[in-house]
Amino acid sequence: MRKKIRSFLKKVGFHVEEKPDMLFDVVCGMEFPAANAKYQSVHKGDIYYFCSESCKNHFDNDPEKYAGS
Repeated sequence: MRKKIRSFLKKVGFHVEEKPDMLFDVVCGMEFPAANAKYQSVHKGDIYYFCSESCKNHFDNDPEKYAGS
């Protein structure tokens, strides 16, 4: 949800500060430190990071549901 809000705000001209040291899990919506990123998947050339193996597995089973593509 946060990713969609950020995307919308950027489209309508708002400056949205990204936290390069933090990542966003598109499955559960959790923000977590980039240093803790153990799980990742690539979908259509984009890298997605996950807070847990469970979130990665959910994404891998249905990436279109979470990637917003």
